[in-house]
Amino acid sequence: MKRFNQLTILFLAVSLLSISGCKKFLEEEVYTQYDPTAFLKDKSGVDALLTGAYARSRIVAYDSRNYTYIMNEFTTDIAFETGGGLERDAAPYIQFNWTPTDLFLNTHWNKMYSAIASANTVLGVVDGISGLPQETIDGVKGEARFIRAVSYYFLFNIFGPTPIIEVPVNASPDEIEAIGKSTPRAGVAEFVAYLEADLNFAASNLPVTENPIGRATRGAALGVLTKLYLHQKNWDKVIETTQRLLDLNYYSLWPEYTTLFSVAGESNKEYIYRAPCIAQNGFHNNYMPHAFPPNYPILSNWVNFGAQFRTYTSFYKTFEASDKRRNLIIGSYTDNSGVLRQLVEDASGIALNNARSFKYMPDPVAVGEANGNDIVYIRYADILMSRAEALNEKNGPNQESVDLLNQLRDRADVERVSIGDFGSSEAFRDFILEERGREFFSEGLRREDLIRHGKFITGAQARGYNAQAHQVLFPIPQQQIDANPNLVQNPGY
Repeated sequence: MKRFNQLTILFLAVSLLSISGCKKFLEEEVYTQYDPTAFLKDKSGVDALLTGAYARSRIVAYDSRNYTYIMNEFTTDIAFETGGGLERDAAPYIQFNWTPTDLFLNTHWNKMYSAIASANTVLGVVDGISGLPQETIDGVKGEARFIRAVSYYFLFNIFGPTPIIEVPVNASPDEIEAIGKSTPRAGVAEFVAYLEADLNFAASNLPVTENPIGRATRGAALGVLTKLYLHQKNWDKVIETTQRLLDLNYYSLWPEYTTLFSVAGESNKEYIYRAPCIAQNGFHNNYMPHAFPPNYPILSNWVNFGAQFRTYTSFYKTFEASDKRRNLIIGSYTDNSGVLRQLVEDASGIALNNARSFKYMPDPVAVGEANGNDIVYIRYADILMSRAEALNEKNGPNQESVDLLNQLRDRADVERVSIGDFGSSEAFRDFILEERGREFFSEGLRREDLIRHGKFITGAQARGYNAQAHQVLFPIPQQQIDANPNLVQNPGY
């Protein structure tokens, strides 16, 4: 019981951050009705304890809107937002003038550290119990360490390395609070090694099958590990880890791209790591209400927000006319008044920058804004393209990379490419980046791809914004700096 309460206090300490009067809040007693060491002696108890950790780690609803789109897509050459109350909050990201006091950044920090604290709670409790088979204990640890690692990764992608929070056994409440207020940021090498250890342990102790949907798996651990290595341009490790994932012989491309992101397509084996959603507020996907253009003919159970997610005409025109992936971007529609509305260009050929991505096709049984489409963060197509990119970086244009890309192009019904199409590794690298845009639009991957390819800042400058080199990272939230004097701000802020 004592250990459980200590770890719970850590969760509160790490969340101090945006809460005034935090010390008083942390001094409140924590009560529980059961002894977790007894509660965990059967599988239902294990699942119940993990539920809280999973729930805190899910980036769904408005958290997904903010992380996936505002931070990771509206800062790129794919999409932007205007209209509604959101425009004021989205504009700094679109225009590259965000600040350390931004609320969305602080919310993301707090959410991820809440998940990390919850995962640490599970690990602390499991270490102190007996009566369960070692295989079950290792499985629970694998899930908790996956949740912890992926939460750290989502921080890393935004802020760079952040504090690694660990609590000594038998630490007092004051000591735990001090840890939350004083732990400095880890170095990059230390941070990456920490995530590697968690993800490799998870990959060794988790099942291959995702059951139920959203549960951590071996493939999910290897998928996040691949993304970590890709982030670091560790090409040898990308090649090695993608091979480990391919050797599972479990995942495959969904044959029809246009239904992959629909509720009906959720049974696919292309999704490797997802946030499961249902048509219920707080557990939902609210992308589509932002994508519907004005006066679009929607069902009575749907809703159309004033905050409008728009796709740049220049991105729309990167697709070949036959590309099935472009079919999920609406270029025109007939509104409720019977008027045909153009979204790509006007009659004079002037770009309207108003096309709409319908990638997450509307849920037929949505309840208002609450759609049930699962939100995908890693899918098999990303593994194939990551491997193709790494092989090119190591060997230049090569047949395996070409074959991997052609699997995706075959599905999209566009012409295959060949080695002869690329005269250098640089030319192939540029093509891979372009193809990643066409494959992963509306999935929140574009910012990290552009950064890795050195085109994030120059792209923003080309769109007319005064982007600076340091903006490849967002600032550490000022509330965190104020709470922890040992936190060092990212350069430039």
